[in-house]
Amino acid sequence: PDPEGERPEARDGIRCSLSSDSTLCKPLDEAFSLWKQLLEHPGVPEVRSPEQSLSSLQILAALYRLQGKPIQALESFLLLRSLYQRLGDRLGMANALCHIIRILLQLECPSQAQVFLEELDLCLGEDEGRD
Repeated sequence: PDPEGERPEARDGIRCSLSSDSTLCKPLDEAFSLWKQLLEHPGVPEVRSPEQSLSSLQILAALYRLQGKPIQALESFLLLRSLYQRLGDRLGMANALCHIIRILLQLECPSQAQVFLEELDLCLGEDEGRD
């Protein structure tokens, strides 16, 4: 057992500061930067597993949203949309577009959201045309 004076208080484990926030975000930002570099070239990137790549981008976007970083989440969903588009996955692309639209509306950017809403409409229309 630790002596009484050496035990950390419970609130010490949940303290958060701006410096620790930026430290925690650094790996996310690095991952985003690597994905951005990988997806800046046309075509499907040569990765081990497209499914894992999609999952990684979904997690990246979700973590940014949980941290209250809507711009970074938006950028991550844009990368995700691009990868779904390259893979020809219309439903995945529609899902990414829904997230993009939601974030833009939360940021009070309705005209930008409208552009992606029109893209979503086209995307879903193309998918219905295949049935």
